[in-house]
Formats: sequence, structure tokens, C-alpha cells
Amino acid sequence: MRALVIGGDGLLGSHLIRKLLAQDIETRVLIQPGSDSPTLDGLSIEKIQGDLLDEGDGLENAAKKCDYVFHVAAITNMWAPRDITWKVNYDATKSVIDACVKNDVSRMIFVGSASSYQFGSLESPGTEENPFPAVYKNVAYMESKFAAMGLVKQAVKDGRLDAVVIAPTFMLGDLDWRPSSGELVRQFVVRRMKAATPGGRNFAYAPDVADAMIAATTKGRPGESYLAAGANLTYLDFFGRVARLVGLEPPRKILPKAVVLAAGAAGSLAAKFTKKPVALNYTMARLALCGTYYSPRKAVEELGMPQTDVDTAIAKTVQSLREYGHIPK
Repeated sequence: MRALVIGGDGLLGSHLIRKLLAQDIETRVLIQPGSDSPTLDGLSIEKIQGDLLDEGDGLENAAKKCDYVFHVAAITNMWAPRDITWKVNYDATKSVIDACVKNDVSRMIFVGSASSYQFGSLESPGTEENPFPAVYKNVAYMESKFAAMGLVKQAVKDGRLDAVVIAPTFMLGDLDWRPSSGELVRQFVVRRMKAATPGGRNFAYAPDVADAMIAATTKGRPGESYLAAGANLTYLDFFGRVARLVGLEPPRKILPKAVVLAAGAAGSLAAKFTKKPVALNYTMARLALCGTYYSPRKAVEELGMPQTDVDTAIAKTVQSLREYGHIPK
């Protein structure tokens, strides 16, 4: 068997590739030109450099003789220009679908986003049956990933493609060399935050998500979405666990919503005058108040997705941040 992984040098892709190799699946990786890709060093893979936005037959050639195509690449940076985000997350997905169709790929596994579905409460987490969240309207990352997922599902409905959507929540784990999602932990450790925002998230372990993706090649139902979720935690609980692990004082209080929104508004105003992105703008402040909780039930029941203990996932994240020099050892 042979697989193409598009965007394999990030947190999720790095784990996916290792699991594919462990199953003796020949692995070809499409990498953005100029990427350092340290997590792929020494692996027995075929590396192909290519830009998803380039015109031509690069993607089609990359997918030749591949049984599976895993489309992991995306712009997740909330501060990236809106037009670039849409081009990479939406337009490039069209190209990946076309490449799969032309090469008669057995199945495409598309990495979507849990943000495509309305989140729920701790007592009643969100599921794959929920609509797109109104709070994410006009947020380029969320809207573009939701629209790209629609492209994949429509291609399946039209009979052009066999595909499954894996929609991860917020991922933790090692091999986070940039860092990506580990930035949340890094910011807490570096700033020694004494308080948390009122919201929370669902935290998934990246290797568990990779397991679900591989299982989806044979177990997933065509055109179906699976929330690759883990543990639901408030930010106060999550940062408390991080603090105890790294030896810091856990945050004891929750910031008032008005304070968070005011800080975000000030950040947006500063960005407007300086023409530079800020860590906290009004949009990010508004989203920080949300409790984005999801249920992993469907992925567990149909794909056998593991549910690694969240403290293990946090410990692996901290270990990775230390190894790559993002926080003190």
C-alpha cells in the first residue's frame, strides 16, 4: 500500500507518518518548499517539494499510484491574511480532490476542523449533527475549513470520490517543533499567568487523531465526518494541570468577560494603528470566552479512536516544547 500525506511536517502529520510507516505503508510526503521539517529527518519516506497553490500537474503527479491521500495541510494561523487562508484551505482542497479523482485514489482522508460544528456544554458536548457555529462567522480559518469540507462531501455525493472527514479538536502532543497548538502552553509558562479566561476546549492527543485517520481508510463511512475529540476541560482546569506539571502556581481565578473583551478591543485598536498583528484582538478575545466542548463518541465507536489520558498529552506537549527550546528545561 502507498499513501500520500499532504502537509506531513506539522504536529499531526508527523505522528501520522510514523504510524503509516509502522504499518509498512509506503509513504510519500508533499512538503512546502523551504520548510525545515525536522520531525521528518531520518524517516524512510519519499519527500516531494510542492506548493499547493502552484498551477500545473504537481499534485496530480504526487498522487500517482497512491492508494490513500491524507490532506493535512492548512493555514491555521488566525492572523494570516484572509485571502491566503481561503486559497490554501479552500482552493487547494479543490486541487487535491481533482488529483485524487484523476488518479483513482481508493480513499481520501480530509482533515477538517471541529470548529465546523456547533460546540456544546460540558454536560452536553457538540456532535457531528450540529450546524456551523454562528460565533465563527467571518473568521477566515473556520469558514474556509467548513467550506472545504463541503467540497469533499459534495464530491462523495456526486460519486467522484471516496472520502472521509476527520475533524480534530485542539491537539496536544510531542513533535510540535514550530510550535503550533503548543503555543497555548508556551504562553502560559512564559507569562506565568495568574488567571484564566472563562471558556474552555476539547483537547485531543495528536497520536490518537492519527490512529483515527488510519482507521478511517477502511472503517470510516464515505462522506461521513468524525470529530477526533478527547477531554473537555475549562481553561482554569487545563492551565492548572499544566502549572502543576511544570512547577508553577496554578491560576486561581477566572477573568471577568468584560475585562477580556476590553483587552481584545484595545488589542484590535493597537493593531489598526501599528499595522501589526497582536496576540489578543477583539475576535480572539470573543472566542476565548467560548466553551468549545465536543463528544468523541462517533470516532470511538466507528473508528476505534483511542482516548489517551489528557495529563499524558499535556506532559508530551511540555516535553516537546522543552526539546525544541520553546520553554526552559
